[in-house]
Amino acid sequence: MTDLEFSTELGDASRARLAALADLLIPGGSGLPSASDADVAGQWINRALAASADLASAVKHALATPGTPDEALGELRLHHRDVFDAFTFAVSGAYFMNPDVRAALGYPGIAPRRLPPAEGEADYYLEDDILTPVIDRGAIYRPAPV
Repeated sequence: MTDLEFSTELGDASRARLAALADLLIPGGSGLPSASDADVAGQWINRALAASADLASAVKHALATPGTPDEALGELRLHHRDVFDAFTFAVSGAYFMNPDVRAALGYPGIAPRRLPPAEGEADYYLEDDILTPVIDRGAIYRPAPV
């Protein structure tokens, strides 16, 4: 199984373990859902791993670490810090991908925005008369039916 396929091949037991580990990291409160309430172990971990497939090995390692969720996270934090950091990054990324979490935070997400033209930008595009044929041609379009 490749890392990219991992997110779609998690079984129910693995997802339950992931939810338990994630709830220790993000327990919820103050109007925010816990990691399991935000479905971190479901569709959002799938999307997080699709966005950054290199995190799948850390998630696999965390899920395979023996002990209770608290013991497993303690073991990773003390003896496998790189895995712990990557796992917590994957869990938090999955959490913040959830639109309900972003709405509870009042954060709509990153949206494209228009930047004002830079000074002299129009002159740059008109240099060398590259747009002269287009300007001379005039507008060509078909009106849209109403």
